Amino acid sequence: MKLKTLAAASTAWLAALALLTASGFTLSATYMTREVTCLFNIVREVRSITQLEVHLLAHERESARVALTHLPEHVGARDAARRELSRWLEDPREPPVTAESAGVFEEAEREIEHYLATHPRAQEDREAEADAGASHEEVDRTFAALERLLATRLAEARIARQRVDEVHRLSEIVSLGAAGLLLAGVLLALWQLRRCVYRPLLSIRAAIDRYGAGSHDARAPQGGLDELREIAVAFNEMAAALAEQRKRQLGILASVAHDLRNPLAALKLTVDGLRPDRPLPHEERLRSMLARIGKEAARCDRMLTDLMDIARLEGGELELRRETRDARELARDVVELYRPTATAHELGLSLPEEPVPLRCDPIRIEQVLNNLVANAIKYSPAGGAVQVTVARAGAEVSIAVSDRGVGIAADDQRRLFERYFRAPSSSGVAPGVGLGLWAALRIAEAHGGRIEVTSAEGRGSTFTLRLPSTSGGAAA
Repeated sequence: MKLKTLAAASTAWLAALALLTASGFTLSATYMTREVTCLFNIVREVRSITQLEVHLLAHERESARVALTHLPEHVGARDAARRELSRWLEDPREPPVTAESAGVFEEAEREIEHYLATHPRAQEDREAEADAGASHEEVDRTFAALERLLATRLAEARIARQRVDEVHRLSEIVSLGAAGLLLAGVLLALWQLRRCVYRPLLSIRAAIDRYGAGSHDARAPQGGLDELREIAVAFNEMAAALAEQRKRQLGILASVAHDLRNPLAALKLTVDGLRPDRPLPHEERLRSMLARIGKEAARCDRMLTDLMDIARLEGGELELRRETRDARELARDVVELYRPTATAHELGLSLPEEPVPLRCDPIRIEQVLNNLVANAIKYSPAGGAVQVTVARAGAEVSIAVSDRGVGIAADDQRRLFERYFRAPSSSGVAPGVGLGLWAALRIAEAHGGRIEVTSAEGRGSTFTLRLPSTSGGAAA
């Protein structure tokens, strides 16, 4: 799983939980608002009904006083009670009437309207006295209708209150459930982050610390997200490459130490013949011994110089001292250097008639040619021809070294110039540590050139050094 995928999944999961929680709260709030509104309307209607009952009784009382006293103040009180009855009769009509209370409400409304219709304001006192008994019956019927309406609305109020309580309990359950889900989602996201990010990071950090402390076999576990797995793989590959490089460097030191033992042993043996407690040998032998000492010292110096050159190449500090030289002379000097020692091989040299000018560091180019010619001789153990050919094609100078030796397998040719690589098909033919061709290619590239190879296993190889004939390539 990739970090982007984990982040997207966690975000989507938490967003879904938040949306679900918000939806639950919204539905609960909407339902609660509706039920509370319904309850408010019922309470308002109950208040209106009680006011109707109060003013009905007040109207009846003032009507009786008017019939007894005929006083103006009682007439005014009676008319005021009648107006209040008409006003409070309109109030219950404003809230929505439920189906359960519609019939009871219509009955109460008819009784009140009938009561008001049978009690006109201009009613004479005598008529009021005659109709007193009938008035009491109408009041009782109207009051009973209002009581039934009140009882119905109170019952509806209790039911609405129960619904509000249920919604409240449901809201609490939804709130607790949503909080639990959100907490579970956050904990799950944190657990995923810990399992897929934090723990792999700690493992990689621990592996890096162990490697830095000197435990070169420390490796990071390849787990967690794809990005962290790639980091762990890269670290493990780097650690393995460094371990292999260290092993090869130790091999180089061991090989150099072994190679130095031979000239040092020859020097020691020669110097033993010149000890102070012995007479000096004859001049002819002395000159031979001094020549041998010089040769072995030069050999040691060349080995150490090559080792220092490799260190400079690895550090990118190789210096080029350029001058214009004839490529034919460089090739001729190298061939003449190996001709006395390669008696089992036929060293050939093919040169053009005209000079081939080359802007280069002659010592470094001779180092490259020495490596190519030495390899051609080493990897032709049965002898045979080794041909060095100098040619010029346009702005390029080519120096080709061909042999008829063991050759190189096609699969190995792509890795020939890798550091420390030695082709399995030729590693048993001659000793080496696999740095010669790598160094040769670095020197050629520093001159702005390259080295090409064509080979067939069992049929020999041709290595071609190609360099610009005019000034080219930046000094390293």
